[in-house]
Parts: sequence; structure tokens; C-alpha cells
Amino acid sequence: MSATTTRSTKEWEQARRAAFVQDVLATFTRRPADLLPFEQVRQKLQLHNVHYLGLQDVSLDHIVGSVGRYYDFTRAFLPRQADLQDRWQRIDRLVSNGARLPPIELYKVGQVYFVRDGNHRVSVARHHRFSSIGAHVWECETPVPLAPDTTDIDALLCDAARAAFLEHTQLDHLCPDVVIELTQPDGYEHLLHEIKTFQQAISTIDQREVPLDEAVALWCEMRYTLIVDIIRRRRILEAFPGRTEADLYLWLWRNQEELEARYEQNVLMGEAADDLVKRFSRRFWPARKIKKAVRGMAESIVKGAGGWWKTSR
Repeated sequence: MSATTTRSTKEWEQARRAAFVQDVLATFTRRPADLLPFEQVRQKLQLHNVHYLGLQDVSLDHIVGSVGRYYDFTRAFLPRQADLQDRWQRIDRLVSNGARLPPIELYKVGQVYFVRDGNHRVSVARHHRFSSIGAHVWECETPVPLAPDTTDIDALLCDAARAAFLEHTQLDHLCPDVVIELTQPDGYEHLLHEIKTFQQAISTIDQREVPLDEAVALWCEMRYTLIVDIIRRRRILEAFPGRTEADLYLWLWRNQEELEARYEQNVLMGEAADDLVKRFSRRFWPARKIKKAVRGMAESIVKGAGGWWKTSR
């Protein structure tokens, strides 16, 4: 084995150890160590318009994802898989011999980049502490400002949806004491639809065109805050960890409508709240029910997949 190969093997082993350490630390710090998957980002942000920006020098710190190899490398592009070794070491030897790396290919979304081709080159470049790398760049237009510290696409979508909701309704200015935050971005569309339905109802009752700002203020006073008060007094949020008052507000309205349709009679909001907790709260689910539900889902999956799981064990 040549000295160059020996040195390259040591570099590889060092990079693999660093990848292991990063994954272990991520478990304790709860900071994500994975690259962002481009396909998931493309679908959730509905990226369609793409145009070529040309050949550029791109900061390696701004490359945070990959098109198809997002699990083969850590967020710092440290190699996780043993089968990456041969190609990784070939590129490492080129760098050590002073060769210039061929340009990689990137998708740009906001302020960050996703590797379309060249994951190994990015990994080696970062291992050697390069600050940038040459790349052919295609930009995907997006209304959501992705930044290098982005770790949770769903949270980012919620922030963008909330900003659009507040811009449309001006609720934060009209009702400054009311704070609405949802954990699902499509919930803001449901709230906006409800406010506009409420606006139409008030307009019919008053026999005049009620402006949106007036409807928003009345909706907060006559509907949202009253139901949130029920949520707080009954301490329902404790039964749904990780959710918000606004989440429960939407669930309560939907549950009330479902109960009224089922029993064909009016259902009080308090009754809908009690029913929601009993049916869906983890606090009311004994272990045997959880096991039964999980087993049922597993059997459905196996059945739907034609039994491949059983035969492949």
C-alpha cells in the first residue's frame, strides 16, 4: 500500500469517526444531524419554477441537503456508510495531490443549497476545511425563506402560513392579546375560512356588508377567546402534549360538528371538549389499547403490502 493510499485511509477513518460522534451528540442535544431531503422540500414548498444561475463559488456552510444521498452523510457531510469509502478516498487523493475538484451541481432554495451531483466532493472538501466549492447552480423559486440553520421544514411552513394569515387578517394588530399558533400549516387556511364564514353570517344578521377587520375583531371576542377559555379552564392542553390552544380550538369545532351530525342534535362545546379528551388524549389510552392499535396498523400494512414483511424476515 502506497503512502498516499495509507494517508487517504486514515483521512477516511477520521471522517467516519467524526460522523459517528456527530450522530451520538445529536441524540443527546436533540439537534438534527441529517441532511435535508430535497424531494421532501420540493413537495412541501411546491417548487416548480427552476432556472440556471451559472457556475458559482458556493459557501460549503450553505449546502444543507441532498437530492438522493441525504442519509449517507451527516448534516456536516461526514460519511456514514462504509460503501462510500472507495469513491471518497479517490477524491481525497485528488485533493491531496493538488488537483482542482470538478464543479458539483446544486439546487438553490432561498439561502441554502441541495446537492444534485457531487456529494462525495462536498464531503471531502468539508473534511479538508475548504470554505467554498465551484458549482453549477439551478435556483428554485420559493416564497419561504430557507436559511442555513433550517432544520424543520414543517415548522418553517407553519411560520410562513402564520405570517400570511396575519397579513391577511391583521389579527395581531386588531386583537393584540390573542396569540394564534398552529402546528399544522393548513390549519391557518381553515381559520381564515371560518372567519370569512363568520363575516358572512354577521353581514346577514346586520343586513349590511361587515368589513373583514370588524369581523376579525368580533370573531376573536365572540368565538375564539370563549372556546380558548374552555380549553384553559378544563386544562385540556395537558392531555395533548406538543399541541397548541389554536390546534385544540380547531379540533373542538370539528368534533362538535361531528357529534351534532352523528346524534342529530345540538352539542354543547363543553360536551365536545370532554368527548375529544376521552377519545383522543394519550392520558386516556391504556397500554393495552395502544398495543392493540399498533398491532392493527402493522397487520394492515403487511396485508396491504402483500405479505412481503413476513416473507422477508
